[in-house]
Amino acid sequence: MLFEKQATIRHESGVHARVAAMIVQKSMDIYQKYRCRMQLRTKNSGRFEIQGLMPIVALKIAQGENVWVSAEGGKAEQAVEAMVVFLEGDFTVHTPNEMREVDQLLHENAFTAEQIFSSMANGLIVTNQHDIITVCNPAAARIIGIHESTAIGKNVEDVVPNTRLNVVNKTGKGEIASRQMMGQALTVTNRTPIIIDGEVRGAIAVFEDISALEKIKWEFYEVKELQERLQLILESVQDGICVVSKTGEVIYVNPSYLRIVKRQREQVLGTNVYEVASQGTRCTVLKTGKPAFNSFSKKRDGTMVVANVNPIMVDGEISGVVSVIKNITEVQNLLEKLSTMSAKAEYFEQELLRTKKTNKAFEHYIGSSGRILDLLAMATKAAKSTATVLIRGESGTGKELVAEGIHYASSRSKGPFIRVNCGAIPSALLESELFGHEKGAFTGALKRKLGKFELANNGTIFLDEIGEMDKNMQVKLLRALQQKEFDRVGGETTIKVDVRIIAATNRPLEEMVRQETFRDDLYYRLNVIPLCLPPLRERVEDIPLLTEHFIKKLSEQAGKKIKGITSEALGVLMAYKWPGNVRELENIIERVITLMDADYISIEQLPSYITGEIVMKEVKSFECGAVLPWEEYEKQIISNALKRCGSFNAASKMLKLTHKTVATKAKKYGLV
Repeated sequence: MLFEKQATIRHESGVHARVAAMIVQKSMDIYQKYRCRMQLRTKNSGRFEIQGLMPIVALKIAQGENVWVSAEGGKAEQAVEAMVVFLEGDFTVHTPNEMREVDQLLHENAFTAEQIFSSMANGLIVTNQHDIITVCNPAAARIIGIHESTAIGKNVEDVVPNTRLNVVNKTGKGEIASRQMMGQALTVTNRTPIIIDGEVRGAIAVFEDISALEKIKWEFYEVKELQERLQLILESVQDGICVVSKTGEVIYVNPSYLRIVKRQREQVLGTNVYEVASQGTRCTVLKTGKPAFNSFSKKRDGTMVVANVNPIMVDGEISGVVSVIKNITEVQNLLEKLSTMSAKAEYFEQELLRTKKTNKAFEHYIGSSGRILDLLAMATKAAKSTATVLIRGESGTGKELVAEGIHYASSRSKGPFIRVNCGAIPSALLESELFGHEKGAFTGALKRKLGKFELANNGTIFLDEIGEMDKNMQVKLLRALQQKEFDRVGGETTIKVDVRIIAATNRPLEEMVRQETFRDDLYYRLNVIPLCLPPLRERVEDIPLLTEHFIKKLSEQAGKKIKGITSEALGVLMAYKWPGNVRELENIIERVITLMDADYISIEQLPSYITGEIVMKEVKSFECGAVLPWEEYEKQIISNALKRCGSFNAASKMLKLTHKTVATKAKKYGLV
């Protein structure tokens, strides 16, 4: 039977922590004596066993308040009476042993509170009335980015610069769910004042790191945005899209699908493919899980469509199918239009080649062939950018002229254009030549020298024969390319420059990369915009223009009035293979003009290694008195032309005949 009795707390401080500890200790002593477990309640609380310190402290029982003590058992009345007498007393500790027991209980409960604070996932900071931190748990220290021991005893404003605990401590007003940055973390914080006897004695902040939640929120927004984009894409594509659930129900169709099948949305959505077309491709894919491609079908209105149907697999199981259809009639119409547009585009492309304009900066590069016009058009576009250009081509094809044209056609045209032949400078001196050196950097360095990169600042540097550079120097060039900076030889100061790099080579860089004689990272840095100059033998139609240009230029330099070149001599020049390219052609024209006295350049004045023995035999055969049938002469002429020119096109130009005529005659005489 339950026995309960009321007690009035008369202690002037009420039931604080030490008094609560004494009550718990007294309860344990009474239990040892009467073997009855006692319970306690107040006017506003339920009944609970007197075993723990924290529940009693949490009741905040003040002086004059009533409590009720109860117990069950044979000696319940004696136990309750003993506890009531104790509760209405002055809570005086009479022996040192009792004091030790109370202190031990307080210590254990304080340790428990400390463990609770340390185990909390949320951050906890407590300050006193002077804004000094008295409690900082590990979670708070982790969020702020400090060690908890360094925070204790410091002013809260020194630890959390944007804190508002000092404001709460001053005003006594709490703040709930405030967003606050602490260190690198975004937190949501509750701040509460500590009020004792009607006075504010400090403040408590409990906060949670919500950085991960913020990230998830933004990821959710991104997923939502992606979903909306995908929906917009599906609504915009011209192909018909139909999605079917695993039960065969149509759950989505886009506008293009409705247009192709000529149905309304409400007529399609919700229908079941097993009922509408049980033998159709969608049902087959639903049953087998195998995709079907290029499946042709005819709709009720006669429309022919081709469909690709794929299963939707989730965790290895079929959860539906997606069907993408095209109207074949529309595709056929599009093919006809495409064919027409392709023919027009081909025609306009040919016209464009005839009228293609290039920048005036390239006017010194002579040529009107399709390949040259394409090349110069690309070089003009490259000039408008700041990207690195790599010019490829055999020796004598005019790489430096193209590089110079790119510079003067670019926005850097008012800056310097610096040329460096990497193959002509010894490896030991190349670094000093490119980046300069300080006084005393090496023997003979009597004064500071500026390198080519410094001289080219705000302009362009042209690195010719880049393939001749050794690998040690390639590393330093790569740094200048990537970082736009370098160090002089013997210098300690890093120099920043704004230089555009144009490189050129006649070496097979790709093969050198494979053989590890040229760095692959430098190759890819240089090869941003590649320009490949064709050799002269691949643009034979430019030889007359080049010859005319060199005759005019070199005859003026030599003080002679050369009127031109004979068609026979020009034909020989066009038939020659030109291993030295344009430079070789210019040298030959200069040699001929220097040594000749006539007004026109003829075959006899050309070097013998160009005209060859075949030309001499032809001349002698026509000078001799023998008379042969016309077809023999024709066969010999066409045979000689093909041997020297190597193609019907070049031979026809040399003989001033049409391509068709030369080909027909060659077949007639069994020359091919």
